[in-house]
Amino acid sequence: MLVNRGARVGRVNGLAVLGADSGLSDYSGIVLPVEALVTPTQGRSGRVFATGGLSDLAKESVTNISAVVKKLTGKDISDYDIHVQFPGTHGVDGDSASITMAAAIISALEELPIDQNLAMTGSLSVRGEVLPIGGVTAKIEAAAKSGIRRIIVPRANMQDVLIDERFETEVEVIAVDSLDEVMEHALISSKEKVSLVERLSKVVDKLTQQPDSTVA
Repeated sequence: MLVNRGARVGRVNGLAVLGADSGLSDYSGIVLPVEALVTPTQGRSGRVFATGGLSDLAKESVTNISAVVKKLTGKDISDYDIHVQFPGTHGVDGDSASITMAAAIISALEELPIDQNLAMTGSLSVRGEVLPIGGVTAKIEAAAKSGIRRIIVPRANMQDVLIDERFETEVEVIAVDSLDEVMEHALISSKEKVSLVERLSKVVDKLTQQPDSTVA
């Protein structure tokens, strides 16, 4: 299921951890691809379909994201059926894949390709803010082992990043505060990308900017 080259519409490399209940030292990161497909609704109102071993909390997160996407894109998603899939995965929990799902849905809605040599993790507020998550170091190292060179993480997690020395020169860790920043880094350059990012930046509520931390 790993794709780490090229660009695809509606497909994003997310990141997750296994063994979260065992303590930080037992975290094992995995690359978690997310795919989204948007089609005209066949019913009276659009629905969200989520598949791939999602927990109830993760399914609820998908539904919440659809409301955020409606606010940010200005599109009435009741006109569409949104299909979100975690291919080949089981037991997906929590909402740390929120920005991944949102990016996949927006990419599918706008028909704009996502860079596949990039992965991301982060929770998403209803205002479009990117919020901190757990296991960030394990997730970054999982991306590096998979040949992915750019990783988007919440800015609030930068102080938690302590990656192994062998990965330090192999990856670029990108800190973000809001969903428009996520899309700016994730989308392939085009006039349509610039237009979308500008639209998103006007409606996303920005977090208080903090100085960047660097991964030496």
